Amino acid sequence: MKFLSLWKTSDPSFRKNLLIYLASYFLVLFNYPLIRASGITFFFEAFGAKSSPTAMFVSVFFLALTVMVCNKIQTNSAVQKVFFLASAVSGLLFISGTLGYLSGSHFSAYIPFIWKEIYIVLQVHLLLAYGNTFFSRDEFKLLLGPIGAAGSIGGILGGLLTSYLSAEWGTSTVMWTGVFFIFLPAILFLFTRPVLAKISEKNVSPLKSLDTPAIRRYVFYVALVVFLTQFVINIADFMFHLEFESQITSSQERTAYLGRMYSLTNLLTLIFQVVLLPFLLPRVSEKNFHLFIPLSYAVSIALMLSGSGIGLLPIAALFTYLKAADYSLFSSGKEILYQPLKAQQKYGAKYLTDMLVYRAGKAFVALVLIYLQSSSILNMLMFIFLGIWILLIIKLFQLHRHLFS
Repeated sequence: MKFLSLWKTSDPSFRKNLLIYLASYFLVLFNYPLIRASGITFFFEAFGAKSSPTAMFVSVFFLALTVMVCNKIQTNSAVQKVFFLASAVSGLLFISGTLGYLSGSHFSAYIPFIWKEIYIVLQVHLLLAYGNTFFSRDEFKLLLGPIGAAGSIGGILGGLLTSYLSAEWGTSTVMWTGVFFIFLPAILFLFTRPVLAKISEKNVSPLKSLDTPAIRRYVFYVALVVFLTQFVINIADFMFHLEFESQITSSQERTAYLGRMYSLTNLLTLIFQVVLLPFLLPRVSEKNFHLFIPLSYAVSIALMLSGSGIGLLPIAALFTYLKAADYSLFSSGKEILYQPLKAQQKYGAKYLTDMLVYRAGKAFVALVLIYLQSSSILNMLMFIFLGIWILLIIKLFQLHRHLFS
């Protein structure tokens, strides 16, 4: 209702800009299942799922380098131009990698597999950065729901299109369609209104904003939780890909299956955002909400193991739930943990956890998975990490009560 009130009281220029922005966000999440499913299929054909941790490890370093370059360019260029440049480079890399692979160069399959994790971060990061800058704080809070819904619906429809195109015309057609939809939002976003850069955040050391030992310890606990989530999510991701590769051998069916999986994941994410979060947040304490997430993960893993004799379905269901919960429940819960901090402390905490620890966690778990691929050991590790996660939440909210009550 508040969003409708904002829409009705806004001038036509604001509404037009908002529509272009939402359409761009929709298209970015629409193209991701197309690129991701085809990129994974090409890589598994060339190297197999067991080689994916090596590629994931490499992608983390390319992502860090690419984000650094984009941030440097953005200091002197409009975000629309940076978005267009990042999208154009990504499209060209997907084209060259796909053409190389189809021409017989197996190594070329690394390009779309690695870059699929980089381009989506760039596109989403730049769009959200624009939204944070163009819209006022109160406006952006009201728009988070519609933005999330636009992205989830885009992901659902993109996954469905992935399955249809793969079944009818094959994985290559899925990739070429995905490339088209990378360029489309890049062009569309050029028509949004320009914004002024936020000068106040320049030349500020993020870590210096965490100015007391207690605050540093609090953010350290949050960072550890983020680190642990990367272990659980990426181990489940890897185990799904191993089972997926062994159960589904046709290239077209692999891409189609992944498309259906991504549609279901985005649908579940949308349900969590629209139904579950509004129900849970007003009714449970922040601590219990955060305990619910790892406990629900543990129950899901236990259910997966109890049904592991019936093929791909149990691990696919676990993968879908963990991804959807990570995109919605954990993402929202993490923002709740930042809320009591002062403005500069939030900036420092987000920099530490979302920029440094998140990527370090992905790199570290990838390194572990290169050398450790036993399903029984990986299952045991997930339960161990979830146990540590629960203990951290208890310690975190003890400190939370001391600092902010």
